[in-house]
Amino acid sequence: MVFRWFDRAPDWVAAAIIGWFSLLAIAFAAATPFGEAPDEVPHFLYVHYVLEEGLPIVGDKASVFARGDTQRSHPPLYYLIGALLVADTHRADFAEYMPLNPFGSIGVVSSANLNNHLHRQSYSGDSGIAFWRLRLYSIVLACGTLWFTYLTGKRLFSAPVGLAASLLLASIPTFIHISSSINDDNLITLMSALCIYLCARALTGDSSLRNTLLVGLSVGAGLLSKQHGIALLGYLGLTALLGLWQRVWTWRYASRWLLITVGVAALTTSWWYLRNVMLYGDPLAAEVTLALWGRGDRPLLLAEFEAIWFSFWMILGYFNIRGAEWLYVYVGALTLLGGAGLAWWMLRERTDRLPAAFLAGCFLSLNVVVFVMLLRVAGGQGRIYFPVAGVFALLLIVGWRALIGKFAPLVALPLAAMSLITPFTYLPRAYPTLDVVDTVPPTATRLAIRAETLTLHAYALETPILVRGAPLRLTLYFSGKHVENAHFFAVVVNPRTGEGIGGVDTFLGMAASADLNPDRLYRTTVSIPMLTDLPPQPPMQVQVQLGWRVGAGGRALPLRTLDGAPLESLVVNGAVLLDSAWQPPLAETRVEATFGGALRLMGYTLSTATVRGGDDLSITLHWEGISPLMADYQLAFGVLDERDQIVVQADGAPHGYPTSAWQIGVPFVERRYLRLPPDLPSGAYRLYIGWYDHNGERLPLPNGETLYFVPLRAE
Repeated sequence: MVFRWFDRAPDWVAAAIIGWFSLLAIAFAAATPFGEAPDEVPHFLYVHYVLEEGLPIVGDKASVFARGDTQRSHPPLYYLIGALLVADTHRADFAEYMPLNPFGSIGVVSSANLNNHLHRQSYSGDSGIAFWRLRLYSIVLACGTLWFTYLTGKRLFSAPVGLAASLLLASIPTFIHISSSINDDNLITLMSALCIYLCARALTGDSSLRNTLLVGLSVGAGLLSKQHGIALLGYLGLTALLGLWQRVWTWRYASRWLLITVGVAALTTSWWYLRNVMLYGDPLAAEVTLALWGRGDRPLLLAEFEAIWFSFWMILGYFNIRGAEWLYVYVGALTLLGGAGLAWWMLRERTDRLPAAFLAGCFLSLNVVVFVMLLRVAGGQGRIYFPVAGVFALLLIVGWRALIGKFAPLVALPLAAMSLITPFTYLPRAYPTLDVVDTVPPTATRLAIRAETLTLHAYALETPILVRGAPLRLTLYFSGKHVENAHFFAVVVNPRTGEGIGGVDTFLGMAASADLNPDRLYRTTVSIPMLTDLPPQPPMQVQVQLGWRVGAGGRALPLRTLDGAPLESLVVNGAVLLDSAWQPPLAETRVEATFGGALRLMGYTLSTATVRGGDDLSITLHWEGISPLMADYQLAFGVLDERDQIVVQADGAPHGYPTSAWQIGVPFVERRYLRLPPDLPSGAYRLYIGWYDHNGERLPLPNGETLYFVPLRAE
């Protein structure tokens, strides 16, 4: 049924795809705080300063970055249209959106501090209205890109090809993310898609003056949208060459077409380039732009192209939110197989290679411009390829149709699934907000610890199990505000060594503590990254040190209980770390002894079975939990003589891994030590092992005994 609609009602299907994309883009926008999409605040400031001061003049790097409007070297068309849309707003509170997060993980994929800015619970003016209007403006531009992608596919190939390509493009998470943010990439992407469609019309029989004029206007608008809009001039030359190559154009017609299109583009843009010459002595303002973003003498590295590839598909936020790893494997296969299918199709379809050649030429045109830019400008991002994202999608779909026919649209479904879950999973987790609650739930662990004017009331583990590479996530309940804007810190501690194995400094709920309402109880989630270079770790219940401090590495706020008693530090129980890289050693002696139906001794390795007085005796015990225990049991461990008198003992809980935290089926190894008395007589002894709770109640073995014995001999 779906494929019939692709064939019979393509325009309606295209409208449905665009409608679906619009809803998804709005969901992305709602899940992304203002300013957290790439450079969104600087793009907003460009619009703001256009209304306040007129077209910007690029100053020195220090002053530009001090004002925060770092995009002021960009061509102005996106911002001029945006200014018309928000001209009735005052935006007097725009500075409230600008405070930066000093711990922000900018450009680094992380699990914490993904916000570049600090955010308030409420703002004093109408800048939020302007933000939303400009975001919706970007979404409309992206919808236009999808429509012209569809029309291009329909014109050059067939309606199903155009529909499948628009669906694929509408499913790319980064494309949706940028499309739902304030960003001039959205206008150059639309102008590129429009220009490609109009050029495709010209190549396939539309020789009207109207179409020719529109081509020139789209190129001019593209040049006024972003610097790499210069690639659109390449589309013009490519169109003329292909028209001549296919003998559908005469030299006279091609010359006239180029003269009109380039002339219209020049008339459209001349005022801007003349202004640049008058201000900077350079029509492209290249030198002042390079003064802000120039590469200098840093070489162009292969890793930068890898970053462009990943961020084209899904690296969100300030290039710090990465998708599931399967996604990158999938898009690699999607591209390789689609490219192979395209090559096969071109070899097979010898009679009509013009459409694919035209699209490939457009793609190459932008690649040349981007490569030249990257040689001089620092850093590259996947969105610089969005002007040919529709072309890329069309070529992939043509290749996939050669491989699987009408089922080609199905290749977009994994991307669509990732895009669908992103605004409800990835983005909310990346940007944990402050929720105002009435009470602490009974399931949380109460603390009631005060740090000057801040109080930590309780915490709860988000997940009880912590795996290698994953962050430790806590839900915190706190109240108060701090005039020095103290921030929260958490350090994950190895309970066996006391060493820190993870930690974070952060502002809870992305909010400055100086802006909080002291009369409210807040709830938020904090994500604590773990060290990535840890050696394999045996199972343990980590501990977490919590508190507040002022400034990076500054003074820690003194802690007190609610009754005023000082507290040296606040350390709470964390999640159970289960490291898949850790493998237990083999036991020399295999046994089967189950205590209380819950704790099973699977084996042991004894340092020696024959001892002398004064010797150090050690035993490695291999355990496994087979049933959960609510209580923390102590290990009874020692040596009995022939009269069942205790010679030496070393009772105690398993170090770093209390029995209440043992996971069913997870092996655990612990080593215990004893120093035998120097005057130990020769004879037969027994090393005993058992478990008891805080009341002295012991866990029984199946035979009713409470101790397991290992024979020893003293000489």
